[in-house]
Amino acid sequence: MLTPPLNIDYWASLYPVYTDYADQYEDAMDACTVKSRARQLWDWKGLNRNGPFDPVESVIEQLDWGDCLSEDPNDEDRKAAIETVSTELQNAGVVTTKSLVTSAFLLHLAASEDNYSKEYPIYDRRVWNAYVYLWGVRDTDQQLFTQASQDTTKYANFCRGFSDTCPDGKAQKYERALFMFGRFIANLPSEESPTPIEKIDDYLETQERALASKHDEAGYILVDIEGRKR
Repeated sequence: MLTPPLNIDYWASLYPVYTDYADQYEDAMDACTVKSRARQLWDWKGLNRNGPFDPVESVIEQLDWGDCLSEDPNDEDRKAAIETVSTELQNAGVVTTKSLVTSAFLLHLAASEDNYSKEYPIYDRRVWNAYVYLWGVRDTDQQLFTQASQDTTKYANFCRGFSDTCPDGKAQKYERALFMFGRFIANLPSEESPTPIEKIDDYLETQERALASKHDEAGYILVDIEGRKR
């Protein structure tokens, strides 16, 4: 397994501070069917912008999720899976664009039977841009993307990158860390939108130096918890 490209525990710890998604997700994933999970989460993170849930329900029931998902998928398996679900959603009029976010989310719900699936993680603009930055998909003179890629090959590459670097038992925490990191770099102050990669480099290098210097000087990085108790 390759080394994760960020501090998972730190970035994931910000997730419940800046979002209210965690409890909704956990409650819905207790349901035993893809349809039940999707129904509870259709309003989650704005998926309902595609319209009411009823048309989605019929697509979920028609799809053979066993055929869509492979136990040990390669890039072609993931590409075929997202294309199958996307085609069905488009044919049903649920998704009128080429966005893969809803299709990827349904794949994630179907693949996460017992545990959060590291093979088909949640995919949106934030985790995509975290991947783009951390895996060096964009050059320093380029910018982040305004939305998650609509290219099925790039989606498959993202899933492989996630799976190859995900520590055992930390898939959900890893996705939340990427989500929060992607949110952070997308919101960095910039005259340009989206944020240039070079500007992100500068901010992160400044932070890394500040944290390392503070640790060398005082023995802590963020807050001196022991000193607070004096």
